[in-house]
Amino acid sequence: MVLVALLTACSGSSTPSNPVPVASSSPQVSPPSDLSTVTRSPAVIQKSQTTRELENKLRANVSQKAGINVRAVNCPATTRIESGQLFNCQATAEGKTFTLSIRSPDDKRELQWNTTGLLVLPKLEQTIQQGIKEQFRLDVKTNCGGTIRIAKPGDTFECKVIDGRGQTKTVVVRVDDEKGNVTWKL
Repeated sequence: MVLVALLTACSGSSTPSNPVPVASSSPQVSPPSDLSTVTRSPAVIQKSQTTRELENKLRANVSQKAGINVRAVNCPATTRIESGQLFNCQATAEGKTFTLSIRSPDDKRELQWNTTGLLVLPKLEQTIQQGIKEQFRLDVKTNCGGTIRIAKPGDTFECKVIDGRGQTKTVVVRVDDEKGNVTWKL
């Protein structure tokens, strides 16, 4: 059986009309109220209060939507929150670092983010369990080996599936794109 799973990556937006693959509702991420630029000194570029506030809001929002404990978000010190601007920040969870692609708000939208190269394994496990139940009418337990996995398109890995009689099968998972879409095969 081959199924395509679309629920393994994360994205967020405070716009209700933009579907989020990993959570149906969550707190909104609003841009910090002070849209000032960064402060520069001759020796060191320091992050502005706006950038630090943005990092804290992203950390909380990504943690909530992805169901993982994001320990830190690090955006470039030169980040400026301007209408429609695209930029990347780095997030760390479980000792692994992944990219957050950010779009600054414009007149119609709030701040939006997507993860790049991150698989949230409990969501993948649920998708595999549901697919096997629908296809074979079997309740199984699935273990993909942790909570998150950093992956790039073309990567493959295995998950274990155990049925009610204790029989173990292997599911091969292939990462289709940077958004976390995967195909799996029992």
